[in-house]
Amino acid sequence: MHFKSAVRLFVVSASWLTSTHLHGAISVAAGHHAADVGFEFGPVHPPASNDAATRAELTLADGRKDAGSADLSVLTDGKIPGNEDDPRSNFFFAQGTGGGRIVADLTEITPVKAVASYSWHRGSRGPQVYKLYAASGKEKDFDPSPKRPINPKDCGWTPVAVVDTRNRQDAGGGQHGVEITNQGGGSLGEYRYLLFDIEPTSKTDVFGNTFFSEIDVISGKGPAPERFKAPEKIVKEYRSKDGKLTFIIDSTHAPELTGWSEKELLPVIQEWYPKLVGLLPSNGYRAADVVTFEYKPDINVPAYALANKITMNATWFPGELKREAKGCVVHEMGHVVQNYWRAQMTNRNPKPTPGWVTEGICDYIRWFLYEPGSKGAGIAPGRADSVNYDQSYRTTGNFLDWVITERDKKLLEKLNAAAREGTYDENLWKEWTGKTLPQLDAEWKDAIRKGRRVQD
Repeated sequence: MHFKSAVRLFVVSASWLTSTHLHGAISVAAGHHAADVGFEFGPVHPPASNDAATRAELTLADGRKDAGSADLSVLTDGKIPGNEDDPRSNFFFAQGTGGGRIVADLTEITPVKAVASYSWHRGSRGPQVYKLYAASGKEKDFDPSPKRPINPKDCGWTPVAVVDTRNRQDAGGGQHGVEITNQGGGSLGEYRYLLFDIEPTSKTDVFGNTFFSEIDVISGKGPAPERFKAPEKIVKEYRSKDGKLTFIIDSTHAPELTGWSEKELLPVIQEWYPKLVGLLPSNGYRAADVVTFEYKPDINVPAYALANKITMNATWFPGELKREAKGCVVHEMGHVVQNYWRAQMTNRNPKPTPGWVTEGICDYIRWFLYEPGSKGAGIAPGRADSVNYDQSYRTTGNFLDWVITERDKKLLEKLNAAAREGTYDENLWKEWTGKTLPQLDAEWKDAIRKGRRVQD
C-alpha cells in the first residue's frame, strides 16, 4: 500500500534573525499525512535513533505535563508511537492549558545542522505550533530556563524558526514532521541549548495540545543519522460471506501472524461479526459495515476497540493463538457493534451505562455463546460470597447468563438497546425481570452455592 505525502516548505529569511552564528536562509520543511506512513515525508527525514538529542537533558521550563502524558524522555528515545493515540509514547501539555516551554541541553556546544520534531494524533493534537530558540550558554544575562511571559530574546536566546503545521481545512490529524535546516546546507549555529516555545493548536479546543513523539538534533560532527524505516505494509481486505461487510486485517507490525489471521481468525470474524449484529439490535441502528483489525506493538492490553477499529497486541497474540486470541477478538467485535458512545449524538440527555454492563455483555457473548466449552466464566460454589454482579467481564457475564436463562430470554437485547440509546437505569431490571438488581444478585449467588454456575 503506497501513500503520497503532503509536504509544505517554508523559508524564513535570515533578516528576521539576529544571530551572527547563522548563515543563509533558514528553511522549515513540514510534512503531513493523515495515515501512518512511518514519518516519511520526502524532504523531511524520518526520525533518527542516534542523533545528538538522545544524549540531551530535557527540562520543562514552563507549563504542566498532562496526567496521561509520558515523561519528557520519550522525546529523545529514538522510538515512535505504536499508533495514532498512544499517550504513553508521547509528551503533551495538560488539557486546557496554553502549552509551555521545553529546554534541551545538549551538554556541550554543538554544530547544529538540523532540528526536527515529530507528532502523531488523529485529531487536533496532531499539528505542531512552536517557536525555536537557541543559545550557546555564554550569552550575556543568559537564562537557561525562562518562564512565560519572559521573551527569550531578552535573556540571551536567539530566535531560529517559527513552526506551524496546521491545516486550515481540517483538524490536521495524522502524522506531522518538521525539519529545520540551513538552506545553504551549513550549520544552524554553534549551540548547547534549544528552547521550544510551544503553543496549543487551538484556542477553543481543550484537547489542542500536540502529541509530540520525537525531537531530533542532528550534529554537524556526529555520526551519520540512523533513520527509522517503516515496515512494509501488509494490509489485506476481505468480504463477508454475503458480500455486504468488509473486514480489513493489517498485520504490518506482526508479519508472522499474517497466515494465521487469514486461515484461523478470518473465519471467526466472518461468522461472528454478523452474529453479533443480530444479537445486539436496536431501533434505527446499523452497525459498521467496515471493520479494521490491526496488530500493534507497545500497547498494554491484549486488544481494544475504538469506533470500527480493533487494535490487537502484536506481542500478546502470538502466545495465545491456541488459547484466548480468537475469543478476545470476539469480545472486541462486541464493542464495535455495541457503539454505546452513539447515545451522545442521538440523545440530548443520555444516561451513562456502567462499565460493568458494557464489558459484561461482551464477555457473556464470548464465554457463553462463542466458547462455552472453555468454561472460562464458570464460578465454583466456594466463591459465592466473594463475587458480585457488577464485577464486570467474566463475573458479570456469568450473572447475565443466569438472568437470561432463569428470568428473561430477551434481556440481552433489551439491555443493549437501553445502553445504546442512553436510557439505561437500574430500575429497568425490575421492569424486565420482576426483581431488583440486589434481589437478582442474591438469587444468582444462591445458584452458585448450589453448584449451578460452573458451566457444566
